[in-house]
Amino acid sequence: MTQENELERLEGFVTKLLARFNDLQADKKKVDQLLLQREETIAILQDELAALKDERGVIGSRVSGLLDQIEAWEAGAAENEDMGGNDRGSEGGVQGTLF
Repeated sequence: MTQENELERLEGFVTKLLARFNDLQADKKKVDQLLLQREETIAILQDELAALKDERGVIGSRVSGLLDQIEAWEAGAAENEDMGGNDRGSEGGVQGTLF
């Protein structure tokens, strides 16, 4: 009888061990799926970040071009004033010709 009890205990232990193993495998599968989703999200966000950096560069170039145009315009307006160009009354100066 003791051998039979020992065998039953061993069977119970193996059954519990296999059940825990199966639970751990299921948990691992869930974690692997979550990891895959996170990696996909990271890849998408990295692509978006790269696109935003490119867009920022384009916008920076456009703003720089606009500032260059404004500076050239101001320089041209200042030359016109020096040559006796437009007289805008009390407003005067470059901003006076701008507004």
